[in-house]
Amino acid sequence: MELYADIILPIALQPFTYLVPAELAGKVGVGDGVEVTIGARKRYMGIILRLHHSRPNYKRIKAVERLLYGGGLVSEMQLALWQWMAEYYMTPLGEVMRVALPSTLKPSGLSDKEFSENIVERKSEVTVRLHPRYVSDEAVLGEVLDKMSRRAKTRYGLMMKLLSRLSERGDMASEVAVKSLGGMSPQIHRLVEDELLVLGSRQVDMFATEGILHLCKGLSESQQYALDSIEAQSASRSTTLLHGVTGSGKTEIYTHLIAKQLEEGKSVLYLLPEIAVTEQFIGRMEECFGERVVVYHSKLTPSRRAQIYLNISHSDQPLVVVGVRSSIFLPIKSLGLIIVDEEHDRSFKQEDFAPRYSARDSAVWLAHKFGIRTLLGSATPSVESYRNALGDRYGFVELTERFGEARLPRITISDTRRAAKRGERKGHINKELHDLIQNALANNRQVMLFQNRRGFAPYMECEECGASIHCPMCSVTLSYHKSDHSLRCHHCGHRTPTPELCPECGKGRLLPQGFGTEKIEEELARLYPEARTARLDADVATSPSRYGAIISDFGSGKSNILVGTQMITKGFDFAGVSVVGVLNADNLLNFPNFRSSERAFQTLTQIAGRAGRTDSEGEVVIQTSEPENPTLARVVASDYRAMYEEEVALRELFGYPPFSREVLLTFRHNEQLRAEQTARRVAATLSSHPSMTIVGPYPPPLEQLSGQWLSCLTLRLKGGSASDGKRAISAALESLGKDKHTASVKITVDVDPQ
Repeated sequence: MELYADIILPIALQPFTYLVPAELAGKVGVGDGVEVTIGARKRYMGIILRLHHSRPNYKRIKAVERLLYGGGLVSEMQLALWQWMAEYYMTPLGEVMRVALPSTLKPSGLSDKEFSENIVERKSEVTVRLHPRYVSDEAVLGEVLDKMSRRAKTRYGLMMKLLSRLSERGDMASEVAVKSLGGMSPQIHRLVEDELLVLGSRQVDMFATEGILHLCKGLSESQQYALDSIEAQSASRSTTLLHGVTGSGKTEIYTHLIAKQLEEGKSVLYLLPEIAVTEQFIGRMEECFGERVVVYHSKLTPSRRAQIYLNISHSDQPLVVVGVRSSIFLPIKSLGLIIVDEEHDRSFKQEDFAPRYSARDSAVWLAHKFGIRTLLGSATPSVESYRNALGDRYGFVELTERFGEARLPRITISDTRRAAKRGERKGHINKELHDLIQNALANNRQVMLFQNRRGFAPYMECEECGASIHCPMCSVTLSYHKSDHSLRCHHCGHRTPTPELCPECGKGRLLPQGFGTEKIEEELARLYPEARTARLDADVATSPSRYGAIISDFGSGKSNILVGTQMITKGFDFAGVSVVGVLNADNLLNFPNFRSSERAFQTLTQIAGRAGRTDSEGEVVIQTSEPENPTLARVVASDYRAMYEEEVALRELFGYPPFSREVLLTFRHNEQLRAEQTARRVAATLSSHPSMTIVGPYPPPLEQLSGQWLSCLTLRLKGGSASDGKRAISAALESLGKDKHTASVKITVDVDPQ
């Protein structure tokens, strides 16, 4: 009976069925990587999803060419995750494969030569071992070594070095890497020719370690209680939420949980929201767990990512994998625990391309499906996670006090309008903050300043006619960057030199309006000439090494003021920081999204939490033109529960998540009218669905992006299951592709948009 394989390809299509040749039957399995062709010539590496004997209704069935990665390149658990993601996030399986595997593990080409050149293999190393005749006869070996010690001292030295390695292992027949003996040399070749040694090779195990380290610090009474509570609740619930105030020592609890998993022979996946946070964190993990710590993120080279992936798929050792959202796709064996730190962070949601998945929600699904314990941790949990915890769907543990002698910082709201009227404003820094900065510098303490805009100024304005310069491809003004006197679009990357005179009237000078991190850096140099100021934003942190250098310098005290964007709000622990300033909270408070209050509370609480993390009380100043905003009162009081209750009441009233499921459809086209008409057509098609509320069509805040016009529909699905609504949406979108008037409109689907 002929064998067939359903194979996932890294293209935006569902799996194809191929014939498995007789010579490969019995050699290939589910999760293996194989070479196949599609169309006339195009070759791909595909993943076997299913093996069966049902012949497909194809006129011509192509055969699998060859096995590339056996032994399960993708584990059964990962394949289940892929399938769930494809269904839940309404995207083809091929799209999931495209993001799940490192780029160099997905070779493609138009010829066998082109395809084969792109295949990645696990790294191997040259080894040597004693010839079998000397393993079992020590007397003969002794005679040979005695002669060698007198006539060939270099070769004798190599042999003694090898024997020392073998003696340490207690296995005289084992292999030793040639590089550990100083590398391949003529002397090694001579020993092989004389049949004293036998050459070999083996695949490199990147994670080879001796024993398990877990040099964890002792826990406080409250930390120990939290740890015991997590362990107890994990017995009955797959997911637990740890709500701990900033500086409460959540990381130490994590390390104790990790150590226990390693002792039980299980691996841990530790998810962080951004690469930025991993830099400071990795050192702490390596101190505890040594070479068991594996780091995985998108800034690694493609070949490095591929080697890490391959080694993880073949490693039976318990590991601590630290990474960002893409790490959820790693085929980690014996996975016992997933920790999602800063679980509220938007960075866990992929928003730029399909599948638009949430790594946090995927971890929760894995926990439920496969019994893998998942711990969500945050000082400012998402409303959805907190509601699940209060509703008994998750376990729930709280840490309400900071570790040791540290206290929560004192937060002051500073009115920028009043400060300007009274002349109490130096540049963009109010008197309250200015005095605290001066005092901190005088006492050899450090300062962090947050401004959520990079560049020198958000836009330039003509002093004569008031015109500003917009991006030719996007519906936004161009930001001014003084470092190279350029105007840039932070969305499509368009860049142009700043003109001397206004392009509109040809008369007036262009003056910078507003302020970004670059301008603040310049002001700080003028206000505090004795300070050593550093800036952290996307313009200066252009690589992991550059980013790491900025953080390292601040952590070691080489710089004492750090100004930055959202990058500086995420989980850093700098003992020297006594003052934190938020230079303009208004753009957080007034963002056009129903989550704006929640996000403002989270961001402001997180950045405030960087201050006073040792025994000295920290000071935080939040500058705003809306000092009476109720969200700010919640931040000052560190009252998460009040913020949550207000948010839940409003969302229930208007039917926002978590009281509904949202699907955001974005329609893109070069013609604005075509995008709008297509959105209207979908809205009309779905208007009669009983459990669906349709909002739109409406233009998003960024109406034009990279030359294309955008129109949006928000679909809110109510009821116990969103499956019926999703099927109706899929059917409506499928019909558009068959119509020549709408087929050219690009449509993106974002389930649970953030």
